[in-house]
Amino acid sequence: MGKYKTFGRPEAVWNKLGGEYGVDLFLAGKTSVVPVGSNILTIDRSVRPVYPDFVNEVMHPELEDIGPSNFDLSTLPLYLHPEQKNHGRMDGIRLYAFLKDSGLIEHCLDLRVGEELVKQRHLWPMAWSGKAVLLWKSVVRDSSGNLGVPCVSGGVCIGWVWLGTKVGRGGPAALSST
Repeated sequence: MGKYKTFGRPEAVWNKLGGEYGVDLFLAGKTSVVPVGSNILTIDRSVRPVYPDFVNEVMHPELEDIGPSNFDLSTLPLYLHPEQKNHGRMDGIRLYAFLKDSGLIEHCLDLRVGEELVKQRHLWPMAWSGKAVLLWKSVVRDSSGNLGVPCVSGGVCIGWVWLGTKVGRGGPAALSST
């Protein structure tokens, strides 16, 4: 019988799922159980990202549907431009132009990934600790004409980096295979 008594194991599962509400979500297929140590993130690509009120224009709406709906975050490489690596910083506008011109922007993560990472912060890979991963597919223009890119830091919150500033080593892009 192990360490659980007759009703101890079902009660432990009940509590781990979050009580009645969590069990209802699980049984309705709206949540799942992920083994500890797994970094599989699931993205519902039919859900549109929620942009803040200051956003006047999304620069690449055509890229929002592109990308895997399931991927192992621990296998995604963090990309730094050679100038970020060698000099520690690079002008954000130049970096954005490079990502577009090279086609790498299509492999970058987007705001939907950031939203899901905030919801499932336990999936944040240890290798990403101390970094603000930039979500380059979701570059926006505000009402003043400034360009910004969302970032997710520690899987805790979404912030914004304005491209008129320098982007350093702490601001890599994570690249997916598609």
